[in-house]
Amino acid sequence: MKEILLQYTAYNIWANQLIADLLIKQEQLILEKDLGGSFPTILKTVEHIWLAESVWIQRLEMAEHIIVPTSNLEGSIHEICLEWLKCSERLFAFTKKIIDERGFEHSFHYTNLKGDQLKSKVWECLHHVCNHSSFHRGQLINYLRQVGITTIPATDFIAFCRKK
Repeated sequence: MKEILLQYTAYNIWANQLIADLLIKQEQLILEKDLGGSFPTILKTVEHIWLAESVWIQRLEMAEHIIVPTSNLEGSIHEICLEWLKCSERLFAFTKKIIDERGFEHSFHYTNLKGDQLKSKVWECLHHVCNHSSFHRGQLINYLRQVGITTIPATDFIAFCRKK
């Protein structure tokens, strides 16, 4: 299980980096254009992915109080992407530190952003957060195509595997 989750968290970094590299080259107007969807703009979608990765790594690291990184958001797309990628790196580092399967099977309690008390296994959360990021990267790619960006890197897991 560890090898699979290490691969998935490494893939998450790689794919996020490809998208971040593309996003930081775009004009602010494109990033803030309302395009519909679950998060209406490219910028809001990036912020959502960053927020989710940040909240999940804090939960996994057993933070006493969760800090929502986007609550007082200021900064450029470049700064936002840097912070997002730091969260992705922390997910990988967390996964790497787990010694054996028991660490991945460990269930822990946490409070979601609605205030509900929940319990999940470590591996479920790692898998979820990477899958969640993949889903929203797909939305970002769709948004980029809607605004006329046609040169978009392949971010499929198999493309990551082929690069190794």
